[in-house]
Amino acid sequence: MDDTHTEPTVASDKSETAVPQSTKQPERLTVLFNQGWEHLLNQRWQHAEEIFAQIETYNSHYEQGGQRASHLRQKAHYERKAAAALAAGKLETALKAFKKADDFEQAKEVHELLTIQELQDKAEQATAVANYQEAAWIYDHLLNKFPTHANETTWQIKKESCWEAELLPYFQIGVQALENKQWRTAYNAFAQVLVTDPYFRQDGRSAAVLSEIARKEVVLQADQQLRQGQVQAALDAYREVGHLSRIENVVEFLRLRQHEEEGAQQLEAAGKWQEAAAKYKYLCTLYYDENGRSQWQDAANRCAEEHKLNVLYAQGLEAFNQKQWETAAQLFGQIISLRPEYKRDEQPVHKLYHIARWRSMFSWFTSQSDNPPPRMNAGNLS
Repeated sequence: MDDTHTEPTVASDKSETAVPQSTKQPERLTVLFNQGWEHLLNQRWQHAEEIFAQIETYNSHYEQGGQRASHLRQKAHYERKAAAALAAGKLETALKAFKKADDFEQAKEVHELLTIQELQDKAEQATAVANYQEAAWIYDHLLNKFPTHANETTWQIKKESCWEAELLPYFQIGVQALENKQWRTAYNAFAQVLVTDPYFRQDGRSAAVLSEIARKEVVLQADQQLRQGQVQAALDAYREVGHLSRIENVVEFLRLRQHEEEGAQQLEAAGKWQEAAAKYKYLCTLYYDENGRSQWQDAANRCAEEHKLNVLYAQGLEAFNQKQWETAAQLFGQIISLRPEYKRDEQPVHKLYHIARWRSMFSWFTSQSDNPPPRMNAGNLS
């Protein structure tokens, strides 16, 4: 749109609009209408408005080619006002005038200018209060919506400056944490930078490189926690840095350990002592820390002892029923040495032991009385 056109002088205007008096009125109006239409096409709004107003003085309803002179006069009027408002930078006034002039193409352009102006103002206001992220988003929106605009380079520079101002504090926190060996703090700070700008650099240092250094240290620290039995803490650290392979291994390890624990406890509850002891011994290998291994080693020893007591009791009871009193007493005595208060089916073992021992002794004495001592051979007396 050319807003710097030059209106014809009054003299030239009179010469252009002069119509011989001898011309008949219909022809006169046709000539005037064509002249007004030419001014309209060449954006000489004031001349067009005056000519169409002149036509209206002769015939207020005059139209030609489906175009009414009164409508074209109004169009020229609002186009003139819009052009003046646009030249003065009054975009809202210009937009309203173009709409009234039914100049939708120009209205669209002015609307874009108004939108750009509003967005730029918002970006500047956000920058003024250090809301750099919002300002960067606005400039990014401008770049996407108006990629061929004359201010494209300026918007790009301002966008990058805003992101740098927004991300620099996080970068500095990360650097400080790295120096203090606060690995997780450093990693999280650099992550805030990289999620927005993967190529962020400051003073020759790359946020991506520093982030990887922090990440490796977090993994090493988590590995140490795992060896110390702090499985959940290690798992949280692996998740924080996104170490998927470590996470999968630990999760599978925990699942297996839980399965084995449940199996061992079920075997123990069912009195399957030998199988439970074997399970508990296996569980000792599924713990990284000494406390965990000790817990299940104690359980394995407990079940092994229960298995031994169970076997001794069964053998002792069988010997008791077979009246093999000495054997029964020996077996029950072994049980008492392991667990003095042991009993089965409400039958204390120490009672069975005393009965077997007493009957063993009684049997011995009885056998001694039934078999008199052998004769002594005194030899020949001299």
